Amino acid sequence: MKKLVLMIIPALICGAVFTSCGSDKVQALEKDEGVYLKSDNSLVIKYNVENGTSDIASVKVIMGYQSPDSEWHYLEFSAKYENGSFELNLPATIPDEYLSPSSNVLLYEDDILLSDIHAKNTFAMILAHNSTESNIGGFRFSSGKWNMGFMYADRSYTEKGFSKGGLGYDCSYKKGWNIVYWYWNETNSKKTTQKPKNEKFKCNLSYNSFGYGG
Repeated sequence: MKKLVLMIIPALICGAVFTSCGSDKVQALEKDEGVYLKSDNSLVIKYNVENGTSDIASVKVIMGYQSPDSEWHYLEFSAKYENGSFELNLPATIPDEYLSPSSNVLLYEDDILLSDIHAKNTFAMILAHNSTESNIGGFRFSSGKWNMGFMYADRSYTEKGFSKGGLGYDCSYKKGWNIVYWYWNETNSKKTTQKPKNEKFKCNLSYNSFGYGG
């Protein structure tokens, strides 16, 4: 597992934020899908897997930070996979020792502006495991064009600009759990914290995915 995580982390430079629709006990983040905040701000991710397989025995979330001395600090949460679906319950607060600097994005992209270079975050990598606890892939949340992923931030901040490859950043993160939407194509690519209109996201197992929507 440690080897897998160390391979995954360098690829993760995405962020996220939620829009809220309230009820007495929960704030729904996806009106027609199973992503919502509880009243204590803990996050629930509940989905049917469109291409679920009997090979899946459990679902695991890994969040963490690799320090400059290469020491890996990570949290792991798990849920059962039953009847083609899963329900993950993630805590309202992630300790600082598991968060990485948001300024890491500046190591790769020169034209990105951060409103607070001291902000920290971590990403929820949602992975599929078989009955022997071996990783067999990750879950991708996609509408077809757009992808969706989950992130925790230690404070509110913004991320704006364009990457070297032409990806446009238009993200306003909030303290706590966030969601991000992004897509890539040859002419116009974007990452945003505003949910695309009329897009319905589904969950699929991808044997080439690292479990953050990509």
